[in-house]
Amino acid sequence: MSDTRRRVKVYTLNEDRQWDDRGTGHVSSTFVERLKGISLLVRAESDGSLLLESKISPNTAYQKQQDTLIVWSEAENYDLALSFQEKAGCDEIWEKICQVLYGVYSIWLLAHCCFFRGQ
Repeated sequence: MSDTRRRVKVYTLNEDRQWDDRGTGHVSSTFVERLKGISLLVRAESDGSLLLESKISPNTAYQKQQDTLIVWSEAENYDLALSFQEKAGCDEIWEKICQVLYGVYSIWLLAHCCFFRGQ
């Protein structure tokens, strides 16, 4: 399962609280067996090398900022951002993140509702 590739710049926040450009590539969301979940993958447009591999996690606070930016923290003091060339690409990946996050919530809600209703 993979989505249409979208052009992005990958940024990390350095210790001076400045964004460092890690490269330009194409983002997709796909199931990564090793990580056992849907992940964001960014492959460099120059040589196809992997710039980013990040499992979409319900424990992570993702934020969509403006029309073309998604930011999140993977660990303490490790902030990431994807800056999209096109709003449509940002919307598509944001929707995928929400599907993964709300999918987890939906399963939890269904399990608890059925439990409380005695089903």
